[in-house]
Amino acid sequence: MLRFAILELLERKPLSGYELKRRFQGSIVFFWRANHSQIYRELKLMEKDGLVVGSKVPHDWRPTKTVYAVTSKGREALVEWLREKPKLRGVKDEMMLKCFAFHLVPPEEAEAQLAHHQKLHQQRLEEYLKIKKQLEDRHGQLLETRDSILFWNALCLYQAMDHERMYVEWCRWAIARHKEFSAGNRPAARDGRENDSHGKLAG
Repeated sequence: MLRFAILELLERKPLSGYELKRRFQGSIVFFWRANHSQIYRELKLMEKDGLVVGSKVPHDWRPTKTVYAVTSKGREALVEWLREKPKLRGVKDEMMLKCFAFHLVPPEEAEAQLAHHQKLHQQRLEEYLKIKKQLEDRHGQLLETRDSILFWNALCLYQAMDHERMYVEWCRWAIARHKEFSAGNRPAARDGRENDSHGKLAG
């Protein structure tokens, strides 16, 4: 899947591995993450497969860099992949995995974990809001743009912000329910729904 993320970025303009990493941090990071070594390793494989081609670009005052561009084969592979219906991906959430067994740790530790996770998602939300402001300062209202690339990128950014807001809200809600539970009160149902029993969850 990483190669398609790389192809999406290179299809817009040729980039070096370092430049690709920076583009990941400013856009694709909303929904896909990769470190420097993963990107370089995948670029080598993609070049071997004929999806990209690297060109040496000399500099007067810094080392020569390799800039990668998408080949016609790479573009065809990207379009073919885009036309495939996406599959639902399994969730891997370390916080939820821990939360499922927080009865094994002292209540104050469990609550501290929830508060810490809320803070992390709030920080990420603020990062995304900063990116949104930077884009609006440069392009105006994002959803009013006639630039198709910016429009679809903006939709991805809004989804990422909504996800972080959801997680922050859930952490806040979970802390409040935990306080009620620890005080011996029955936690209130969320959104008017009845609480599921542990028997249901245990299957």
